[in-house]
Amino acid sequence: MEFQTLNNKVNEGKALIYMWEIHGEDGALTGCYVGKAKGGSKRPKRHYKRNVRRLLQNQPYRKSNPEGYRKVHRALTEATRCGHRITLSFLCNISESENINDIEQQLIKEHDCQGNESWQLNG
Repeated sequence: MEFQTLNNKVNEGKALIYMWEIHGEDGALTGCYVGKAKGGSKRPKRHYKRNVRRLLQNQPYRKSNPEGYRKVHRALTEATRCGHRITLSFLCNISESENINDIEQQLIKEHDCQGNESWQLNG
């Protein structure tokens, strides 16, 4: 899986909120997902790539949960198959005094990433 990373002056070593975006051949947004990473950028950068690779190889998510891939994993896999543009943006850092879950939910709403539309990949 190839993707462009937009750092946006976020400290990648600290807790952060990130967003995956997928754009089709015509440039239209076809996928949007907001997530959190308490340990910094390592998880979104490595784990999603690993999950896409495993899906492409028809491997289970985990032995104990073989069908555990989420909608975002499947969308990133399809985008990879089709050669669509994938972007990982770091939206903001989270301080120790902030609640990472509340901020994640706020940004999911702000970016309209949750709902019944095919491009809404949260939820």
